[in-house]
Amino acid sequence: MTAVEPYTPPFLHRWAHSATILPNQLRPITSPYHRSESIETPDGDLFTLDWIDRAPDQLAVLLHGLEGSTKSSYMMGMAKAFAARGWSVASVNHRSCGGTPNMVIGSYHSGFTTDLELILQRCSSVERVVIVGFSLGGNIALKRAGEALLPPNVKAVIGISVPLHLASSARKLARWQNAVYMTRFLRQLKRKALIKSRQFPSGGLNDTALQRAKTFEEFDEAYTAPAHGFDSASDYYERSSAIRFLPSIKTPSLIINALNDSFLTEQCYPYEATEQNPFLHMDVPSFGGHVGFAQSHFMRDEFWHERRVMEFIQTFGA
Repeated sequence: MTAVEPYTPPFLHRWAHSATILPNQLRPITSPYHRSESIETPDGDLFTLDWIDRAPDQLAVLLHGLEGSTKSSYMMGMAKAFAARGWSVASVNHRSCGGTPNMVIGSYHSGFTTDLELILQRCSSVERVVIVGFSLGGNIALKRAGEALLPPNVKAVIGISVPLHLASSARKLARWQNAVYMTRFLRQLKRKALIKSRQFPSGGLNDTALQRAKTFEEFDEAYTAPAHGFDSASDYYERSSAIRFLPSIKTPSLIINALNDSFLTEQCYPYEATEQNPFLHMDVPSFGGHVGFAQSHFMRDEFWHERRVMEFIQTFGA
C-alpha cells in the first residue's frame, strides 16, 4: 500500500466547523450493510449490529459517536473502506441508538465497554479483529484497550476525533462557538432521558433537572451519573476518560485527533503517553475538524482517515 500523505484539506474543508458539518450532512453515501442482528445482553437489554459479510477470518468492529448510529456517514464510509479490502464489518448501534429503544434505565456512555466486551467474546474464533471508534466510540475502544489485555485476536485499535479527557471536552462544548452541536446533542439526549424517567419512576431521575440542563455537565449530573452508577458527573468523567488508560495499552493503537477539532482540549493530545508507550501512536493533522478529513470538495472519494486506518492496520495489525 502506498503511504498515506499528511492530510491537506480542500478549501471548503479547512474551517473547523465546515470540516465537521459538511461530511455529516452532505456526504453522498448509501448503506453498505447486508444484514442486522439484535444482541441480547446478560442484564436483559439489547443492542443491534449491522453487518457486511466478507472474509470470515478478518473483522472490523466499528463504534459510533454520541447519538450517532451505524448509518452515520462516517460509519458507513469506514465500513465501505474495510469491505473494499475484503474485511467483514460489524457496525455497532449503541444501546438506544439506531432506532431501537433499549430496555433498562441506562443506555450507553463514554466509558461503557460492556457491550464491546460481549462482541469480542462472540468473535473469539475470528483470526484478526480490529476495533475502530469515533469520538465517544473511540474513547470506549481505547479505554477497553487499557483496562485489561485485549484478546490476542484483536490486532489493532483506532480512535478518531477522541475526547480522551471528558471533563475538559464537556466544558469546551459548552462554549458559544459549539452551541450548534450542544443544542443538537442535548435535544436528543434529553428526549430519551425523559422517556426513561417515565418508564422508571423509582430510578432517581429528576425531570426538572433534565429539562433545565443546558450543558453536558448538567445533563450527565441529571441522567448519566444516576442511571449508570456514578456518584456525579465529575465521577463519571474521571472514571470513564480513556486518557487514564493509555499507559496500560498493549495492543497497537492509533489516535487521530485534528488540531482544529472544536470538541477537543489540549488534554486530548497525549504526546507524553504516546512517547512512553511503544504500542500507542498518534496523528495530529492541522485540519480535519471533528470526524472530518474529506479528500475532495464533494466528498465522493475515500476520506483521509479511512486510508490512514488501513495503512496503520497493514503496518501494525499483524
